[in-house]
Amino acid sequence: MTERGLFVDFMYAVTVGAALPRINDRVLHSDSPVLWGVVFLIAVFLEDFYLYHVKVVPHLSGPHNWRGFSLSVLIIGTWYLAQAAYPSNPNLFLVGFAAFFSLRILASFLNRRTVYLSRQDAIFTVPIVAAVALLALAGYPFFLRHPGRRLFFLFPIWLLTIVCWWYVDARLTTVASNSIWASSRS
Repeated sequence: MTERGLFVDFMYAVTVGAALPRINDRVLHSDSPVLWGVVFLIAVFLEDFYLYHVKVVPHLSGPHNWRGFSLSVLIIGTWYLAQAAYPSNPNLFLVGFAAFFSLRILASFLNRRTVYLSRQDAIFTVPIVAAVALLALAGYPFFLRHPGRRLFFLFPIWLLTIVCWWYVDARLTTVASNSIWASSRS
């Protein structure tokens, strides 16, 4: 379990470390789409990292397998693709963003045999639908004028998704701990 967490820690660190140099003196101004895009995507990535450590790693057991390794690499790779494509290739950015959340759902589905609860992960379809909708609207002048306008839609949708996910998780944890406490008293 610990080795898996440490290996994925290393992969996350290398990936974020490769993205951080994009924030330099040329983009450090409030109307820079690169600055806001990279900051947003790092927030998305760090939330995924936190969720992985808090909710997935404690339930991993047994030997490493190729499926888990491949899925971890694909999740990290799609995030890197999305951040590398932003803002110069908006279609590839949106595809990478949707693929990142699609792989999170797939990972949840594949981990359904563990204690990790996956039903609430269906909410990750919301950012996928948003990215696909923005992809369909990519040719509209509103989005062509400034690449940062996609973030005006993606950021609040992502934030609402994450807040809902953690809220539902907190409620499920409370209900589970209350039922364990009640059963231990009887």
